[in-house]
Amino acid sequence: MKNIVKQRLLVNCGRLLVLVVILGGTELGIRYGVLSRLFFSSPSEIFVAFEAQWAKGSFLPDLGITVFETLLGLAAGSLAGMAVGLLLPQLRLVSHVIEPFLMVLNGIPVIVIAPLFILWLGLGLASKVGISIYIVFFAMFIPVYTSSLRLDRTLVDALRVMGATRAQIFWKVVVPSSMPSVYTGLKIGSGLALIGAVIGEFVASRAGLGHMILYASGTLDTPSLYLGIIAIAIFAALLSLTVDALGPLLVPYRFSDEK
Repeated sequence: MKNIVKQRLLVNCGRLLVLVVILGGTELGIRYGVLSRLFFSSPSEIFVAFEAQWAKGSFLPDLGITVFETLLGLAAGSLAGMAVGLLLPQLRLVSHVIEPFLMVLNGIPVIVIAPLFILWLGLGLASKVGISIYIVFFAMFIPVYTSSLRLDRTLVDALRVMGATRAQIFWKVVVPSSMPSVYTGLKIGSGLALIGAVIGEFVASRAGLGHMILYASGTLDTPSLYLGIIAIAIFAALLSLTVDALGPLLVPYRFSDEK
């Protein structure tokens, strides 16, 4: 136990040291002209850009829009992917018919199909949420679908011998055995949902962190550009930590050794 605590302390100290070196090195590099202000920005300049955005009242709305698009896309895409991934293997004929089309759709890069969502749903929130749902759907569908196809047939056959109905097998075997895949899908989808929202904002938008970054890049406002990137990185980290917290609830036996 003491070794685990010591190891975690060393890891956290190491991470803090790396962060201090990066921030301090960037600050000194900009001040002494080692790094170009056109390509890099110091922490102090980024903070000044943050104060300016805050005073203008644009930072929180941009952040809120991207967060809303990401969370809604993650929730809707995960639910849709999980539902289809669980139900499709139960309908073998339908599965054989639809699976090739789903795999083709999954193979299309999101940046290619994003303009279609803008065309169909407009420049508002709907198109960005649609892109997030699209990309998260497959992140959840593929692991859940694969897990549902690879059930323990011995357990299923034993339940059938005991008179279990298809509904009972589905809820008692299929769904519980797919929970590790659901957790995996959430881990992958949490990052992809944010990517989908930001890509949509890059393609066409009036607000959001992606719009802020694109505008800053076009006006050579390097501090604001880095501010947008840092805001996205912090939100991505918090979202990942939130999904990690769901792990013991979805698959408690996988995390039992850590208690």
